Amino acid sequence: MLLSRALRSAEHLSAYSAVGPFSTFSFRQRYTLMLKNQTDPTIADFFYEKWLHAWVGDAPSYNYWWVTACAMGAAVGILSRHWFFNPDIYGRKQEVKKPMPDRYRQWSFSLPYFNHGLRNCMAKYRWCMIDNEPDWADYHPLGYRPNRKAIHRRPYMWCFTVPRYAIEDPLFTSVSHANMNAIYEEIGYTKKPKSEDDDE
Repeated sequence: MLLSRALRSAEHLSAYSAVGPFSTFSFRQRYTLMLKNQTDPTIADFFYEKWLHAWVGDAPSYNYWWVTACAMGAAVGILSRHWFFNPDIYGRKQEVKKPMPDRYRQWSFSLPYFNHGLRNCMAKYRWCMIDNEPDWADYHPLGYRPNRKAIHRRPYMWCFTVPRYAIEDPLFTSVSHANMNAIYEEIGYTKKPKSEDDDE
């Protein structure tokens, strides 16, 4: 009752403090370290009281603090990955003046972008999430990474819309990328790719 009245009035929230490193008193001792223009303790006390009412007194906003912090962390991680490793979004100046085929350092930095652990871990479960041609990106003709292969089982605990094992799926090979290409070539929708024997 006293706290709710204090939040709605001009009472000092810093008049009482619990004991410990995360208390009103301990935060007041560290408050001036974060600010520049605290010329004397009286001004620091005034602004600290304003901070208590505006931030600590607004309990419903606590969850938004964590959501914002997690979102900012994810944004920094994603943008850093693109900035440092994606060769299509490149910001390093030491390689800019070189012709594209000679940018060895740029291509070496991009290897984790094309073949990192999380993508290798999750790409084997494409057949559980993609209904048609889940193996469309398994084969890599240029060899930036090893060719991938689907795992024999579905992921644990959170994917129940597909059979437990790939061998139990009657359409597993029917909807594969190779079979769909064969169907398109048979009906004349696409042309059969040329091979080395055709050139001879």
